[in-house]
Amino acid sequence: MDFELPDDAAALIETTRKMVSDLMPHEPEFQKTGKVPAAVRKVFRDNGFFSLAFREENGGMGLGMLEICCIQAELAHLPVQFWADVKSSQGPQTKIIEDFGTEAQRQATLPAVIAGDLVMAFCLSEPHCGSDVSAIRTRAERTGDGWRLNGYKTYVSNGIKAGQAVVAAYTDRSKGARDGISLFLVPADAPGYKLAGILELMGHHTPGVAELAFDDVDLPAEALIGEEGKGLSYLMHGLNAGRLAIAGTSLGMGEMALEEARRYAHERPAFGGTLSDFQAVQHMLADMATEMRAARLLMLDAAWRYDRGEVSRSLCAMAKLFCSETACRTVDTALQIFGGAGYVRGQRVERLYRDVRVTRIYEGASEIQKNTIAREMLRD
Repeated sequence: MDFELPDDAAALIETTRKMVSDLMPHEPEFQKTGKVPAAVRKVFRDNGFFSLAFREENGGMGLGMLEICCIQAELAHLPVQFWADVKSSQGPQTKIIEDFGTEAQRQATLPAVIAGDLVMAFCLSEPHCGSDVSAIRTRAERTGDGWRLNGYKTYVSNGIKAGQAVVAAYTDRSKGARDGISLFLVPADAPGYKLAGILELMGHHTPGVAELAFDDVDLPAEALIGEEGKGLSYLMHGLNAGRLAIAGTSLGMGEMALEEARRYAHERPAFGGTLSDFQAVQHMLADMATEMRAARLLMLDAAWRYDRGEVSRSLCAMAKLFCSETACRTVDTALQIFGGAGYVRGQRVERLYRDVRVTRIYEGASEIQKNTIAREMLRD
């Protein structure tokens, strides 16, 4: 097994690393104002970062999951808000459109996403259900020449500023989730599409996640994505890639925390030496480094196989599970090494502590990943 990247991909990752370093000085301003400096988005736009995951025939760079995950790990050193729109451009909503949408749907969305002009939302979770997709209540009923959409979605990342949304709804509840759920492309300016609320989060601050209501939203027939009743299979296809990307996000946050802890341990005076002189701290760092190395290798293996056509739900779940759980332990230990200083706003490790926690929840909680892994094992 060889994880060596092509020269152009390796160069792009190195460019990303340098760009992240150049953008780091903007973090203090962001922490004070809560507003992402305009220069940040301009850098991503000018360097084509909204096109990374799209195929070349659609105007993208055509990068594989291995490159995407490595780049995402670099971006995750920055505050989430800096790169949230870039990650959104690689999310399940855009992959579903590219892989299953009509040519008209692709033309209505992908060029604008690639240009950095359009943010898309993915609407699946509802107030009464998250991981249990079969329990959604949003429905789309046939009308004379299209569909009428009714329902309520929550925890919608980018829902506050999205111009288009991919919405999961039952079109035939009698067939159950496997054959009864369909996906629709819904413009945010459609009558009946409403921003119903904003949920402020522990981490990932500004501006939070949206709750969206769909009240008698009339859609044309061509709003249906792919085939009627195939929505669940499309969702699973999109979530495999999404979970690998979150493995990269988690990995980057954990590696950043490890580096911050290593630096701090070297510099922090303690009892006539530095923290790094104490075996307890050395063991902490050793455990963190070992676990993060294992997490990186698992992510690389899963992404490499994905690119070879070996798309395994269990491997994607393993990567997401292990990287997120390991990153959370690593960031927690890093904060412990910082002591009281790590609990103070403005410290990078404090920001990482708040932001990394959700990686064990979204795109399927850790317990759901374990269910998937066990199910695939037992099926084999």
